[in-house]
Amino acid sequence: MNRPKAMAALCLASVCGWFAVGAAAPATWADAGLDTGTAAAGAVATGATSLNATAASATGTGVQDLSSLAVLTVATQGPPDPVFNQMEGTYDAPLTGSDDWHGFLRQFGRDILITLPQDYMLQSISIQMKQDARAGVYFPSHVDFAVNVNGQWKSLGSVSPALPSTDQRPATYTFRVMIPNVTAHQLRISFPVDVWVWARHLTVLGSPVTAGGSSDASHGGSASLGSGGGAQGIDLPPLSPAPVPSAQPLRSTDSRSQGIQNMLLVFTGDFGDSGRWTDSDFLPMVAYQQQDGRLQSHLFDTILFGPYNTLADTQQAWQAYLNDLFAPGQQLAALDAAVGEANQALGTPDYKEKVVLTLPYPQYGDGQWGTVGAQPLSFNGDSQDPQALGPRKQALQWYLQTALSDWAAAHFAHLTLVGLYWQSEQVYYGSPGEVALIHAASSLAHENQLPLFWIPFYDAAGIADWQNLGFDAVWMQPNFVEQGDGADVRRIRDAEQVAQTYGLGLQIELTEDVPVDMQLQDLYNQSLQELADDGFAGNVSRAYYAGSKLLVTAATSPDPGVRSLYDTTAAFALHS
Repeated sequence: MNRPKAMAALCLASVCGWFAVGAAAPATWADAGLDTGTAAAGAVATGATSLNATAASATGTGVQDLSSLAVLTVATQGPPDPVFNQMEGTYDAPLTGSDDWHGFLRQFGRDILITLPQDYMLQSISIQMKQDARAGVYFPSHVDFAVNVNGQWKSLGSVSPALPSTDQRPATYTFRVMIPNVTAHQLRISFPVDVWVWARHLTVLGSPVTAGGSSDASHGGSASLGSGGGAQGIDLPPLSPAPVPSAQPLRSTDSRSQGIQNMLLVFTGDFGDSGRWTDSDFLPMVAYQQQDGRLQSHLFDTILFGPYNTLADTQQAWQAYLNDLFAPGQQLAALDAAVGEANQALGTPDYKEKVVLTLPYPQYGDGQWGTVGAQPLSFNGDSQDPQALGPRKQALQWYLQTALSDWAAAHFAHLTLVGLYWQSEQVYYGSPGEVALIHAASSLAHENQLPLFWIPFYDAAGIADWQNLGFDAVWMQPNFVEQGDGADVRRIRDAEQVAQTYGLGLQIELTEDVPVDMQLQDLYNQSLQELADDGFAGNVSRAYYAGSKLLVTAATSPDPGVRSLYDTTAAFALHS
């Protein structure tokens, strides 16, 4: 799907959150390019120090591939999504006994449960995966292996691929762990799915256990085990407990949200008048404006300012964006004036609008950025800093200090800065230094007494781990309206479930075509009604994506159908 002309940095889910990541996958695959081989090629198994990730060899006379005997059960780690499941159905080759690839699309990740008909002395477990970044097919950042021993799940280790997801070469890789002296009949393979994961050749090597409890294969010794399966000669660590659900979404009363109840995303710095906001543009956003022009009450209590996705990764471009953001008579200055006017009309002289500013995402590999302190900064990395973490941190620090200096100098009378927004909508775990970079951004924000916010697309990589990454509050995009003909209301309910599980706010999405497409209008209204019926109005914290001034256009439109988008949105936002 083509991006609209004024596509924002926080991109529409129809592009980065759904269609684009699914439609590129071809019907069949053949091995091509670099073959990284098995885990012996450099992967490291962690979590069980006595295990190693070397390639297995079936040396014992009784060792066999047990996978043909197994019953496989695949479960999503997030709520099952009917749209993604339908797309997956095109690539449903069996995981065993076939050279074709089985595709997994998003939904957080997968747990593959492998149940054998009886206990076996296990030797190794492996699964082969493919990466073709140009087609949206990636290795998972890690594959975790576990075995059920006497009713308790134990970790066999975690294996990471030799190639990052940023490597464009098509490649295959076999994730494998050895299983010394373990008798069991149930194993599990778990891995995250950021976009597509392609897998095949799931293999479990082992041998039958005799009546006396030993194997007829050579393992360097036999084991006398209990009837429920067990281990001898190795102390397997238990699996880490699953995160405890928060049981409620992010509330505006939660200190992490900084009191944000309704936060409107505003994009500036490009596309002429579409990206240039005046005080008359902001007035119906900061206060609900009736059709006769009278202001009734404060509306969006927070404005998040961000650049369009056209912003280049250079110091010159970042400076130009800040110059535009702090220019007299527009953007922040216009917002300040509009809030002052609304305060006068509503009799609220002490009211201040909350503001969130964006930290640009410094993409690894984007080349020369600029100069700080006479030192040129490159995002490409070098032998001393292969992940370019140092230059990217310096660029972020320069940007933040420049923005905060401009903010202090502006002396806005009716605005208060409450946070910073991380521009990337997902965590690119395969990108060099990704997690360390987010930690650095979080530290920079906290050093300046500001929280770091994030708005990922639906089931984006990193959502389940947002607190460990260093984010202070997160709003997730449901990506419902953009599905058009394929929209299923279960997506809204699934998004609500994820928000409740991980303590997230949600984003309301009014996309570019909604004002002119009655079907999309109906979907938008349906999403608001569903959220209200399910208790996600009121004090649940929400972000609002409305393209480039879509709500401004709706508020001033003489067309009742278009105007209704503004009225319906305002009614939802002000719902108590």
